[in-house]
Amino acid sequence: MQNKIHSFDSIRVVAIFMILLCHYFMFSDLNTGVGRYFAGVGNMIFFLVAAILYGNKYVDNCQSVDYKQFIAGRVKRLGILTWIFLTILIALFLIFGVRFSWLDAGLNYLFLGYLGKLPGNGHLWFLTVLMACYAEMLLLIKFKANKNYVPWLILSLSVLLLIVGERFGVPSIAFLTLGLFGFVFMKSGWLLQKSKSMTWWMAVLIIALNVWCFYLEYQGLFVRSRSAHFMLTGLCGVSLLSLMVRFIPNKSSRIVSFICGVSFEIYLVHHTLCAGPFVTITRLPFNHVINFVILVFASIIFAIVLKMLSKRVRNLNL
Repeated sequence: MQNKIHSFDSIRVVAIFMILLCHYFMFSDLNTGVGRYFAGVGNMIFFLVAAILYGNKYVDNCQSVDYKQFIAGRVKRLGILTWIFLTILIALFLIFGVRFSWLDAGLNYLFLGYLGKLPGNGHLWFLTVLMACYAEMLLLIKFKANKNYVPWLILSLSVLLLIVGERFGVPSIAFLTLGLFGFVFMKSGWLLQKSKSMTWWMAVLIIALNVWCFYLEYQGLFVRSRSAHFMLTGLCGVSLLSLMVRFIPNKSSRIVSFICGVSFEIYLVHHTLCAGPFVTITRLPFNHVINFVILVFASIIFAIVLKMLSKRVRNLNL
């Protein structure tokens, strides 16, 4: 399976729209439980798409990895984007008098937003966990952890750490994400095969699972147990990804490819538009449909600008 899997462009677009929906629901007067469903499932799909694609490349097709080149490539692709975004954001904080911690700013420049939140930009925790997933993947490749029990061990350990972490008040979504990322990375070929041979009965079961989870989140039944929320939405993310692999055609339109190409940039810029502190689109005096459409288009426009700035910086060859 060395050819490009075009259906993953569409899956990434679905994931980014789920994340836009999640933060729209969370920062408007709509149901925050629905936002938590979209957050858990959408973020997990984002991580697992990367896990499958890298697993397909390095595990199933046994391609070698140049560790220095891989790290340099990720820094050039994601680091420059993130640093430009943060620099503009901090400049705006200073211009508009928004109070923030320089320590938190420094942590975010080091991809450690999981440990320090900037005003209106708590979503940058994603980068910390993403970098941890890359490190996990490189370690699995380096130590040739290809035994059949390794993926299951990683997954079991992550669930245990999630439960223990909640008990002691430790933010533990990272544990489950790392566990599922490692599992899917090691079992990417198996997961793709099972997904493509999925029966209609299994598809109905997956839809029912996601509807049930959506209902539980809507009713706010996971407020007291974040580990239950993470585990169920994680399961929904894996199952929904599998469902999309089965039924989304392996082709991509121009608009889908375009949005997929700026999906990371959309992820970076959209949260500020939802949560402030400069502008809060979720509170505009229109109905929610119009506000959400404005959020989508504004996020895409700012994402394009960010991508253009990043491209110019990369072309400087500093």
